[in-house]
Amino acid sequence: MNSLNTEKWNRILIRFLLAFSFWEAVSIPVRMLFFSKFYFDPTFKTMFIPITDVFWLGPVFSDLVFTLSFGLLYSLVKESLPQGLVGGFLVGILVSIIGFVSPMLWTLSLTNFAPTALVWVWVAYYSIFTISTAVIYSVGWNTED
Repeated sequence: MNSLNTEKWNRILIRFLLAFSFWEAVSIPVRMLFFSKFYFDPTFKTMFIPITDVFWLGPVFSDLVFTLSFGLLYSLVKESLPQGLVGGFLVGILVSIIGFVSPMLWTLSLTNFAPTALVWVWVAYYSIFTISTAVIYSVGWNTED
């Protein structure tokens, strides 16, 4: 494992800005597409707040922290990960399974804290986020330069 020098920090930050700006441009329509069914369902009226009352700094800051921390972790273990587009998809899918699918399977089997369909839509949303971030971080990162 190599230390983080200036060149590596520049690569991390460039990919971070690409991944974060891409996801912020895509996330609002994807959120609306995925969660609109539940938002307008009268049985979930108490679970969601009105769209005008959402403090948007929370979701944006969450995306920012996830994208930056994923980039730092990816840069530190990049030598042992597959590279390129296929490698990005593979890493994204594996991180999604480890980070979202397995904990939700475990949590839903023990508790009933939220409706099952809503939980799986949330898992799918964050899996798409993870896969797209992994692909952006894995494509075009040359260490020979």
